[in-house]
Amino acid sequence: MLIRGLSRLIVIVGPLLILGYIVFVYVDGHSKLEQTVDWHRGFKSHNENAPSSMNNDHKPTQDESLPAIHDADNRDNDAPTLPSLPTQEPLPSPASPKPESGTNGAIHLDPKLYREVFSLTTADKKYFKVDFGIDFPGMNPNIIPHPREDDKWIIVASKVETDRAKDFKPLFEEIACSAAFQKDGTLACVTAPSILPVQPTQSDNCKDDIAHYNLSIGPHDMRILYGPDAPFAIFGSQSHYACFGLWAQDFRTLVPEAFALDAPNIEFLKEGTEIQRPPPWGPIEKNWFFFWDAQGQVYAHHDTVPKRVFAQMAPDGSVGPDLAPLAGTDEKCMGKYMPKVTASAVEAHEESLHQATNSLAITLCKRSDPLCTPTDENTFIMQIFQHKRVYNFHPVYEPYVMLFQRTAPFAVHAISTKPIWIHGRGLMAEDADATKWRSDEEDLIKMHSEMFYVTSMSWKKHGLRYHGHIDDPLFLAFGIEDVRSAAIDVLAGDLLLDLGLCKDV
Repeated sequence: MLIRGLSRLIVIVGPLLILGYIVFVYVDGHSKLEQTVDWHRGFKSHNENAPSSMNNDHKPTQDESLPAIHDADNRDNDAPTLPSLPTQEPLPSPASPKPESGTNGAIHLDPKLYREVFSLTTADKKYFKVDFGIDFPGMNPNIIPHPREDDKWIIVASKVETDRAKDFKPLFEEIACSAAFQKDGTLACVTAPSILPVQPTQSDNCKDDIAHYNLSIGPHDMRILYGPDAPFAIFGSQSHYACFGLWAQDFRTLVPEAFALDAPNIEFLKEGTEIQRPPPWGPIEKNWFFFWDAQGQVYAHHDTVPKRVFAQMAPDGSVGPDLAPLAGTDEKCMGKYMPKVTASAVEAHEESLHQATNSLAITLCKRSDPLCTPTDENTFIMQIFQHKRVYNFHPVYEPYVMLFQRTAPFAVHAISTKPIWIHGRGLMAEDADATKWRSDEEDLIKMHSEMFYVTSMSWKKHGLRYHGHIDDPLFLAFGIEDVRSAAIDVLAGDLLLDLGLCKDV
């Protein structure tokens, strides 16, 4: 009888023990998989967070400055919605997108939660492709007006390795060409793409856990932007002060055929120059941008979170002290309007906030208005930062706009109260051609929106450089799933319709 009872017990309990073991191995294995990253992936995609400091012993705690995230409510699990927005009231945790019935999986977008922007020129109001040709796939594009031809633009992107396993080279390159709009709306190269002649750098600071970055040669995550007088390239490369830092160079020296007439006038950043920062340095520095004040002095903006860091910049790349503490109203304003992210979520690489684009100066009245005159009271510096969330190892980015003063102390003026949604962004699908999910259709992340990563913004109209007005069209350029390039043309004012003003805090 005892043996028979034990047999019955084994029949019941045995499968449960096996099932528990499988679940343990699956979860723990995926945890280890997330932590085991190819040495080159941190710069070939935006899925990898850079280490936050040279000393990796410090771990943020729940008591530190990042605000707490909200608890989930009891909404219907069968009808997931897009991530909720930051407000003063608690909101549910982010959920997956919801396909709208009868629309072939189109995303149902709640206008209370997102500001959707539409193309000014495409027939369907969706974004358009940025195409470098079949032999030069590019991701994370940049667009600036061509200096001589009013129907062309210069486009730049990171060259994509089409087969990393078989044809991977430890050399990173940026490609550029002159481009024009085609009949189908695509912005495509009309000259053969060329590799930008950026000089590689070396560093003795990539050691121990990040020693593999010594093999990561060439420019990374390049941003092309116009200042008040000239275009510049900012890119990551091995650093004299950290493992990886930010370098800058007058863009005209990299594409001399387009800017031949300007060559005698190039002085500032004529060669690749490393930009410095107020201490402390992190081992991997990324996503800095330049901004110019009303007098044309250039500054480097290093961080937006967990607190702003920016400094005046000299021609040799050195910087003065951190000026952000002088903007005494920033903490209260950012505390109200910035998306809420916990320190634990940052530590777990589940969420983060970071700078994304270059800056532009914008006057908050219309160029077409004869009474509109740019002043320090109506003209601000505009940047885009992004809120990154990771779902089942798939990152999703939501862009927000921040405006700050163009005169000292450069305090924050306003922040988007809802993220921007680019019309045409859809659900993850096989034709998205995401690197991670391209092998098997069943591996696709179900019910997830595509990863759009906004990389740059620029005025669309030829002749405009750094400064514009709310009725001027601009380009938002972005990468899709780290394999494709695209952009959308919108009125600048369309990005500013949901601002929370710091003066109201």
